[in-house]
Amino acid sequence: MKKIITNAAFAAVLTLGVSPLYAGGNHDHGHDHGHSHSKTVVNEAKAKEVAMRQIKNFVQSGKLDKSWEGVAVHSVNKQTYNSMPEWIFTFKNDKEPNQERHSFYIFVNQYGEMAGANFTGK
Repeated sequence: MKKIITNAAFAAVLTLGVSPLYAGGNHDHGHDHGHSHSKTVVNEAKAKEVAMRQIKNFVQSGKLDKSWEGVAVHSVNKQTYNSMPEWIFTFKNDKEPNQERHSFYIFVNQYGEMAGANFTGK
């Protein structure tokens, strides 16, 4: 029993006592601390990847009918919304059971983030 306690104590000292040695202050992470807070503007191809991934996610989560799976982009337009450029990707699906939902729109901002999605395009 004494040997088990001694081994456990030794392991604790090694684990807790040695780690701080690696956290010294004589190194540099760079001025941005290893990451950047600035956003990168994406091109239309990257924005399209985001839109296609969102369609897939909506189908998998049940927010869109399974008939939307694999539907290609029908058209793409670029507009300015609240002084920010964004792409509108239009998807058309005649197999959608609900007649009022044959067109689906995904809005992607200039940074490649989905800004919205709906069946109206507005």
